[in-house]
Amino acid sequence: MRLPLALLALAALGAAAAGASREAEETTQAGRFSTPEQHRCTWELRSAAGASELRLSCRPPAGGGAARSCAYRGEPRRCPAYGARSRQYWRQILGRLRRRRHPCAQGGPLSARLCGPGRGPPEAQLRLLPGPGSSPPAATAEPTEDPAETYCAERWHSLCSFFVGFWEG
Repeated sequence: MRLPLALLALAALGAAAAGASREAEETTQAGRFSTPEQHRCTWELRSAAGASELRLSCRPPAGGGAARSCAYRGEPRRCPAYGARSRQYWRQILGRLRRRRHPCAQGGPLSARLCGPGRGPPEAQLRLLPGPGSSPPAATAEPTEDPAETYCAERWHSLCSFFVGFWEG
């Protein structure tokens, strides 16, 4: 009876030690998505002990120009809700990127509803890193966010965007 309990305790300690060593290492996740403008984007998330970096590479539709790459960096672990719901945090961030017409274009910081303004420190928001050949946006560029995204909560986005579109004509 004591031998199985000792083996079980040893296995639990080994799993806990392996989990702690995995947290100290850099973790990487990757995936794909498409934007409303039909850009095909791939993303790679690199998380280290302090900051997280989300790298994007987006290709326009056939014959639409050159591919663009960019990176966003922030410290989501500073947000109190991130520890318990980190998967939900990254789903919300990727959802915001999917809705942007040009994810690598200069825009405001990316924030999840979990850790948005007022709910977490500003360091928890992901900010676009300046690229090697980046220049300030042109004055004639259209705004990157539509009014529906500005004024509507995420859960009501589709219904609200319908009414905003109706209102704008």
